[in-house]
Amino acid sequence: MRHHQYRYLVCGLAALSLASMNRGSADDSPETAATWKQFVAAGESGDEPVLPDFSYAGYGFGEVPIPDVEAQRFDVTDHGAIPDDGQSDQEAIQKAIDAAASSGGGIVFFPPGRFLVNTDPKNKRSIRLTAGNLVLRGSGCGLGGTVLQMVHPLDPRDPTKMYSTPYMFILGKPQQKEALAKITADARRETYRIEVDDTSRLKPGMWISLDMESTNAVNTYLHPFKPETAWTRLSTTGIGFEELHTVKAVGDHDVELGEPLRAGVLARHGWSVKSFRPLEQIGVEDICFLGSWNQKFVHHRSALDDSGFSALQLRHVANSWVRRCSFVNWNQALTINTSAATSVLQVRIAGNRGHGSVYIRGGGDGVLVGLTRDTARHQHGPSVGYRSSGCVFWRYEMHPNQSVDSHSGTPIATLMDRVDGGVLRGSGGPLAGLPNHLRHYVLWNFNHRGRPPRQYDFWRKGRRDRFVKPIIVGIHGARVRFAEDSIELNESPGTPVQPESLYEAQLRLRLGHLPGWVQEARAAWIPLSRQPLPGDEPSTQGQD
Repeated sequence: MRHHQYRYLVCGLAALSLASMNRGSADDSPETAATWKQFVAAGESGDEPVLPDFSYAGYGFGEVPIPDVEAQRFDVTDHGAIPDDGQSDQEAIQKAIDAAASSGGGIVFFPPGRFLVNTDPKNKRSIRLTAGNLVLRGSGCGLGGTVLQMVHPLDPRDPTKMYSTPYMFILGKPQQKEALAKITADARRETYRIEVDDTSRLKPGMWISLDMESTNAVNTYLHPFKPETAWTRLSTTGIGFEELHTVKAVGDHDVELGEPLRAGVLARHGWSVKSFRPLEQIGVEDICFLGSWNQKFVHHRSALDDSGFSALQLRHVANSWVRRCSFVNWNQALTINTSAATSVLQVRIAGNRGHGSVYIRGGGDGVLVGLTRDTARHQHGPSVGYRSSGCVFWRYEMHPNQSVDSHSGTPIATLMDRVDGGVLRGSGGPLAGLPNHLRHYVLWNFNHRGRPPRQYDFWRKGRRDRFVKPIIVGIHGARVRFAEDSIELNESPGTPVQPESLYEAQLRLRLGHLPGWVQEARAAWIPLSRQPLPGDEPSTQGQD
């Protein structure tokens, strides 16, 4: 059962010494983390936990497996696609998608072979899916499976913005939010209840967005730090949040949420409840997405470097997934915008180095990216940004010298869980959009394998790596040091802790058991992670 808490006034932390967490342990064997014990105790007492509850991330809030959909099948070859003939299959693929959408959903099926898209440099356009209950299903993401190859790059929407090139495959559609109510009382983070002025348009089961944007909130959410004058977004639009939630129950002036609040709500900052109408049950599985990016990457040299070959974008979706897919030779592999309860599992990112691997942004909430092997060494590794919240990177393997990224725009509550990792420097985003991350950026049993700097300082003036007090537990591997005044705590430095995976432990605690899909997905990932991939030749680019 979910642990619903109705206390929403600010409470103190459970009586537990954070100083003892910082000391670590001299024992080489993994020990149960004090931070974990405090989380369990806080759940029992109703106090505020140090850690967020990340267990709601993923398809179906982690409670159920991704479905093996059985539905009407729309084979792309029935609509004119011919694999391995060297001719464009884009029109046939779009026709198959449109036919499935017109029929209320189904499976767009790709048999084995190579299908080509964007072959005409004079007629460049994306493939779009704008309906729910629709799965793009191939015949495997390794050699002998399904390959969707993008031949030519797309052009940026705005030539002055090198990052504005659209993705080749865009799943979901834009929407305008509609104001439904105003939040009238404060609510503590990690609780489930808000008070509003009007509940007449709120119904159990619906999705909503809790939005706030205020310059008056800057000092509250940056505390104890102060912004710099170059961070102009804070002075013009302020701190912003877009938490995505389900409505569990509605009273006269109160709403019970299905998932915990990520940020503490202060009504004086103008929080509101807005509509969120995502497409649901969109899936992508068993496909190799192959780009044609084969040049030496130079960051921000051109639109081609930054985003010319961008593979897959999910936007405004919920309870959706990408699984058993590979992305080879892309500038940008996968981006998830303003989406909730969505999983990316058993994914390979390989080939030539480019701009970004997996990026959650634009209000993405509760997105789970797990069992992923990322060897292309993109400029920006697993990344969040721009108002994302409650997102998890779980058992994610990176290139040793790749950057764990947070791309500014005030994301909150991100978990890097059992990441076999790179380095913690080099986070991106424009200077105007800093800081890179607000509170509750959590590194749990992070295996640091790259070349560390002399010291990590997450609030060093003049640097772009600006995080508000990260929480670090069980970091090990290459020895690292931190500026102590820039972090919340550093428990057990140099030694992993128990539980091994925070996401799995929180999921087990909430449900009373670990769902079977977790072990099944981990077991299936072992052979999948070793499959040879089409077009994956070793990169010739030098090391940083």
